[in-house]
Amino acid sequence: MNGTIRTLFTPTAALLLLAASSALAQDWTLVREDSRRDITVYERARPDGYLEFRGVTHVSSRLSAFVALLQDYEAMPDWLYRTREISQIERVSDTEGYSYSINAMPWPLRDRDIVLHTRMEQDPETHVLTTRAVGVPDHRPEDERYVRMPVIESSWTFSPLPDGRVQIEFRGFADPGGGVSSGVLARFQEMFIGQAPYRTLRGLRGVIGEAKYQSAEFAFVTEPPSGDANAAGDPGR
Repeated sequence: MNGTIRTLFTPTAALLLLAASSALAQDWTLVREDSRRDITVYERARPDGYLEFRGVTHVSSRLSAFVALLQDYEAMPDWLYRTREISQIERVSDTEGYSYSINAMPWPLRDRDIVLHTRMEQDPETHVLTTRAVGVPDHRPEDERYVRMPVIESSWTFSPLPDGRVQIEFRGFADPGGGVSSGVLARFQEMFIGQAPYRTLRGLRGVIGEAKYQSAEFAFVTEPPSGDANAAGDPGR
């Protein structure tokens, strides 16, 4: 793994399938909990009408390992739920870029594609790493084989803890586009609001301990004093 990150982005099929909600903003509601794997998933309605998810887990890992994981495009479909392909289309800097992904949708829906603008930052005091991605659907010409997602926002937050572990928070919301009927959207919303963040975090837990990620180094990432812990894999992924 070299020391230059092409871009940090968060394309995820979890975001493809979330429907708009007319409810007002509310507190987070627990929708799924796996105590054995330490994964919890929440949802809430945003003021703009979109339904947002929030998935949380904890692993022992170096911060640089997450950067390395998010730049390993070839391996991403192995752990990022319903992701068929991912590629970088423009590198702005070590911590900013544009990415393109194709996401598998169940029949009878057409597959979706996503164009994201992503930035990464690290708090110099807390060492918290955050990547934020916003959809930019006009940044790349549309492909008639897919439905371009018009709205998508997501974030990954990696917060070091005193015991050497890292809290991972994965959040996002989206409009899948394509003029899907409200009835179909409601069924997919119910199914995927729990499945997609859960499956993505479960997949991440299963691969983050690999040596190619834990041995990565990046000049723009500062490891906290507890950042030398061994990664905790998840054999039961």
